[in-house]
Amino acid sequence: MKYHIVTLGCPKNAVDSEGMDGILAGDGHTQVSGIDDADVIIVNTCSFIAAARDETLSVLGELGAQKRTGQRLIAAGCMAQSHAALVSGVDGVDGTLSTQQWMRIGELVGQGQRTTNDERPKNGRDIPVIGLEPVSSNPQPPTPNSYADWRTAQIRRTRSAPSAYLKISDGCNLRCAFCTIPSFKGDMASKPVGGILAEAQELASRGVREIVLVAQHLTDYGRDLKITDGLATLLNELCQVLPENVWLRLMYAYPHGISERLIQVMAERRQVLPYLDMPLQHAHPDTLRRMRRPPDTDRTRGVIRDLRAAMPDIAMRSTFIVGFPGETSAEFKELLAFLDEVRLDRVGAFRYSQEPGTHAATLAGQVRPQVIEKRWHELMQLQQGISRERSQRWLGRTIDVLVEGRGIADDGRPLALGRSFRDAPEVDGQVFVWGEPPIGEIVTVHVTQATDYDLWGEVNVER
Repeated sequence: MKYHIVTLGCPKNAVDSEGMDGILAGDGHTQVSGIDDADVIIVNTCSFIAAARDETLSVLGELGAQKRTGQRLIAAGCMAQSHAALVSGVDGVDGTLSTQQWMRIGELVGQGQRTTNDERPKNGRDIPVIGLEPVSSNPQPPTPNSYADWRTAQIRRTRSAPSAYLKISDGCNLRCAFCTIPSFKGDMASKPVGGILAEAQELASRGVREIVLVAQHLTDYGRDLKITDGLATLLNELCQVLPENVWLRLMYAYPHGISERLIQVMAERRQVLPYLDMPLQHAHPDTLRRMRRPPDTDRTRGVIRDLRAAMPDIAMRSTFIVGFPGETSAEFKELLAFLDEVRLDRVGAFRYSQEPGTHAATLAGQVRPQVIEKRWHELMQLQQGISRERSQRWLGRTIDVLVEGRGIADDGRPLALGRSFRDAPEVDGQVFVWGEPPIGEIVTVHVTQATDYDLWGEVNVER
């Protein structure tokens, strides 16, 4: 059976897609790069905000309309669970697989393979709907055994690119007012340390030079496993089993879980990059309270100071929401003042999206779209200058770069593309390197130019 996987949404979905890929390959199926060549198309869906759901439905509708006779379309992942009826109702969708069931993809694909041409599909389509276990329209948090397969299985990873994501937990114990994720993913479930170590070692054996640790709430890792300071403990274990030339990057680390020990491990362990993504959401205490987020911005300032004291060159990024219900002009200006003060390297901003089923959707003081748009542009303009300033600190210095691709510049000179410790995949900037350094290797680059988000340089021969 030939299959093709389309991944929508966040890096955590990308990890699940790789897991499905590994299961199907292990069952003897063959991955193909083109949709037209596939017997089964699997779309790993996203349900984060309305725009993501619209994209999911658009992709499913387009693929369903283009299906050839005998080809199957399976919708997997978050939206297949959170909006099961909507997804299964898309014309051409032959089966669904919820976000907590992706490890059963082999069973689902094999079930369709066993279908004979003599069977009459009950739904009138060419292929019967074969989704596993119906999903409730109001799903409850998973029982402790819901993630048993995912948490204990040694998932085969097929990744061979220089960088890969590794999901260390799923679900979330927070109940932020704007987020629907816990309603269908439930409370956090951590993968045991041993399983993570094995997966990381397999990735390193395949030539992966950067492992990006992801979770809904990275700094809460291990709480359900009764591990004290779980993320710091995990990092120490990973550094002992991985080669020194493998990078470890931390994404989605909430500041109230950043301990002194974690900062110490980050500063002392060579493999752990001096990089941290902290989704802060806002800086005004009143806004944070309405968001059901910790309102202690002074503590966040202290965490940032401690991180920079231990790692002066640390790169920090964050995400914020503008236009949250009740956000006054004064609250927004305090957010701008906070950004101007702490000088984060990179910032992303979401325009508030009213999500049905969230507490935020019931709040008074919904901000007008025109105001949200104006505030978004004002924040991003401020941050652009800060990002430029942080990049220019690297002019004339050297920086290690993981080379990911090569090409030719407009003037005909060879030019390589890579990322430094400052640059997380897909969300941050890049480093352009003159010459032809080998793809998949880490080279030292002398920085000769710095733009708002990217660096340019030449391979440093005096390493």
